[in-house]
Amino acid sequence: MRGRGKRILAGGLVGAVLIVAVGALRGAEAPDAVAVRDMACARVCLVVAQNAVGVPVAYASGFLLGEGRFAVTDLATLAQPDVKQVCLRFRDGSKAVATQFAMADPSTGLVLVKVEQLPAGLSGLALATTPSADGPGEVTVVGHKWGQDPDKPDIIIGQISHTTAAADLAGRLKVEGPKQAFSFFNFANINPEQASGSPVLDRSGALAGILLRIAGTDKPLVVPAPALWAAMVASDRQLKPLAQLPKPLWPVAVLPSPGKPMTAADFAQSVRSIKSRSLCPKCKGKGTITVRKLVKSETTGIINRNTYRDEVQTCPMCKGDGVTFPEGLYAQYVRMAEAGTWLASAGDVEPKVRDIAFSGCLDVLRAISKVGKGYRDDLASEGKADLSKGGAAGPRGMVVYAQVRESVEGPDGSYVLLSPHGSGKTFAAKADRMAAAAEVRGTRLDDGRWIVLAGLAMGPVSLGDHKATYVQPFAWADGPNFGLHSHKGDVPGSPATPPAPKTPGSPSFFGL
Repeated sequence: MRGRGKRILAGGLVGAVLIVAVGALRGAEAPDAVAVRDMACARVCLVVAQNAVGVPVAYASGFLLGEGRFAVTDLATLAQPDVKQVCLRFRDGSKAVATQFAMADPSTGLVLVKVEQLPAGLSGLALATTPSADGPGEVTVVGHKWGQDPDKPDIIIGQISHTTAAADLAGRLKVEGPKQAFSFFNFANINPEQASGSPVLDRSGALAGILLRIAGTDKPLVVPAPALWAAMVASDRQLKPLAQLPKPLWPVAVLPSPGKPMTAADFAQSVRSIKSRSLCPKCKGKGTITVRKLVKSETTGIINRNTYRDEVQTCPMCKGDGVTFPEGLYAQYVRMAEAGTWLASAGDVEPKVRDIAFSGCLDVLRAISKVGKGYRDDLASEGKADLSKGGAAGPRGMVVYAQVRESVEGPDGSYVLLSPHGSGKTFAAKADRMAAAAEVRGTRLDDGRWIVLAGLAMGPVSLGDHKATYVQPFAWADGPNFGLHSHKGDVPGSPATPPAPKTPGSPSFFGL
């Protein structure tokens, strides 16, 4: 009886969405454009998918529907492996939480989540159920641009007209065809940058469709409102935990962090910049310079004859290391870490692109595990300063030298605690993620081990008595040994290893 009661209750809630939406649509009169935008912005939310310890792992747009007890958003974002709950953030600063869904439709790529406590004064959008075959013409797209700015939804007005059959698109993308037949709307004159799940409104302010950013398409597509309606009617209307979400049919470009998507070109440029700007400008990476010295001076009559000898000396600028750490270089390290983590997490990136990025990052990490003390200290100092000024609030790229402290159990598995050198902070990363990001995949992290780590600092997290910054690792390699744990309550470690000597005249640590 308990399961039956839950099922009936859930069915009643979804039914209320349908009834309220229809009633609102029938009684609607076309308001002015300003009223439409203001009404929609209050009901649109930034969707932040969170893991078991409350750290964001993906971002999308969404909106309240009908009475507001349910919100519609992108299925692919919520179907990420670590997602346990969803935080809905509204323009006025209010928030709501969802841990259950009532409908998840792989064909449309949409999910209907149960809002646990609706913010005061909010209701949902009306649902347009019978647009013309050619689409509603002029539309307003309201959503969060690349998953950013929870207090300022982005607004764009354009046209949608011709359609793309979902079955035809599935054939082109070589994915399984949708169970229900429908056609996506196409944007005719704009290319919106709003995240998946953003509502698309007709002239009356009713919901005409939902924006979906399918990988492999030039522009976002629009799932028509009738397709959402049909999915809700066909659902079993039983509330289920987010862990039971099905996988979406479409290869949607999930946003693993807010901001415009990173590309392989972004990553490659950051690596090139790190290597080229690290070269000592005086010795060009050699570690030595050639100095012409006067050996002898002779005067015969009015003629002076000087004899010179070329002498090779250690470069005074880089102290023989061949590399220096110029101002602004750490920003390129941040860029590399952010682009690499994005490519590894986005889901729609080709495996070979991920592998190339991972290999490129390891080349840099191996190099900075061997550089001289000057470069090493500057990198550690810049990393500490960057984290102190906001990197710990995340998501923020970082490259640090860190020592493994211990392993602890969290609500969703084992975590590794690390101490970034000289920062006084504690990092926490999922143990399985660290194993996947190792130089040799699957490498175990023993206590006391020193590494050099690239990834994203995501935000504060509590694991029992431990307060830390949650880190999403991209890649790590064995690092230089600084000797002691870099945290309060230091414990003895193995003796620190000096920087690896560079043979004069050999290529720089970056191979240039």
